[in-house]
Amino acid sequence: MSKGTTTSTGLVKSFYANIFGPAQYPELQEKLAKSYYKEMFKHGVFVGELRTQLAVPGMEHKGPEGAAKELLKAIRNRAAQTKMK
Repeated sequence: MSKGTTTSTGLVKSFYANIFGPAQYPELQEKLAKSYYKEMFKHGVFVGELRTQLAVPGMEHKGPEGAAKELLKAIRNRAAQTKMK
């Protein structure tokens, strides 16, 4: 859902659902992304998705703040798990 920070509005169709994403060379980007993700998973890098709710009316501030707090919680939990090993 586009928030209006670009000329797009409403539901948008773009590469990786990211209006700021790499639109010029999707085949090259896909190849690079697969390579990076493969290596990240291989080495145990934490990979996730943030849902900021930025496009939800009334959540423009609370949504990103909540997402940031959850991200910090996940990082702290991951760090604690790593220390236990």
